[in-house]
Parts: sequence; structure tokens; C-alpha cells
Amino acid sequence: MTTKTARPRRKPPAPPPLERVCLAHEHKHLGVLRASGTEIDVHPETARWLRAVGVVSTPEKKE
Repeated sequence: MTTKTARPRRKPPAPPPLERVCLAHEHKHLGVLRASGTEIDVHPETARWLRAVGVVSTPEKKE
């Protein structure tokens, strides 16, 4: 009987960095109702969906 050599397990890929968006309308985020103008950090796919339905915009850069 032969035994297989153990290979180290591969690490899963790192998740993408969160994207900061600004709420254009009042919206519930993580169970909390957030006011219009609030900036939140979300997954890039979630940000894409929120933009498609008109809930968020890209936050203005502060200088």
C-alpha cells in the first residue's frame, strides 16, 4: 500500500476591498436605517447593484 504525500491546502483568494458609497436616499444597511448622505462601505458587487437601483452615488472627495 502506498501513501500520498500531504500537500498544503491552498488559501482561498482574498476578498476584494470594500467600496465606499454615499447614500442618495434613506436606506437600511446592516439592519440600521441610514439617512441620505451617509457614507457606507460595501462589497463592490453590492455597490454596483445599489448604483443600478439609484440608492447610492460615489462619495465626494474631501480636500
